[in-house]
Amino acid sequence: MEDRQPISSEASLGREIFGPLGGIVELDAVASSGAQQRLQDVSVGDFVERHRSELDRILTAVRDIGDFHAETMAIVEELGWHREHEITAPSLLLWSGCIEAYSPSLDEPSAVQRMVDMGADLQLTNLMHALVGTASSRARNAEPTSELIVEVMSIAGALVGIRHERAVWDLFRMWRVAFLPHVLTPSSRSPEPTKANFRTYTQILAEILDPVEGA
Repeated sequence: MEDRQPISSEASLGREIFGPLGGIVELDAVASSGAQQRLQDVSVGDFVERHRSELDRILTAVRDIGDFHAETMAIVEELGWHREHEITAPSLLLWSGCIEAYSPSLDEPSAVQRMVDMGADLQLTNLMHALVGTASSRARNAEPTSELIVEVMSIAGALVGIRHERAVWDLFRMWRVAFLPHVLTPSSRSPEPTKANFRTYTQILAEILDPVEGA
């Protein structure tokens, strides 16, 4: 693996991870409340309190994946997604990639459910891309770091209700199709060392998640 990036790049890498995590927390809070509950009645604070141990484990793993300093981890406090705040239909619309048309019916349970489902897939794959990108830039040992990435994705997926045995494998496949070609194709502006590191992580993750394919 290449030497990790200098401290000056940590903040941008951290934000790339903490952004989708904030979306996942909002989406998870809505998903766990039930589709019939009004968005204004969904409590992010209650959700975080119930799942504090899982969220703490995610942040600990993220710190280790990126070898982040305390200043980088403090970005979470700055963003504030772990504190009580209002969840709105427009924010779900953004997290879901605008799968719904903006309209007065955006608050209807069916529309909310579609946004939660799409948003979970989108933000989880964004999270995986940010984790692999950070690991490719900063981690010194790919195998244990890949195990941490799988752990983070498993916890994050479970929080939004994706708990089946092959959940992380499915997320990995979505990430691989949606993001990897943009890094690896000849037209990509990614430096060759970055491409090599992404290929390394892709192979190791495949071996962990599906030993038959990864062989």
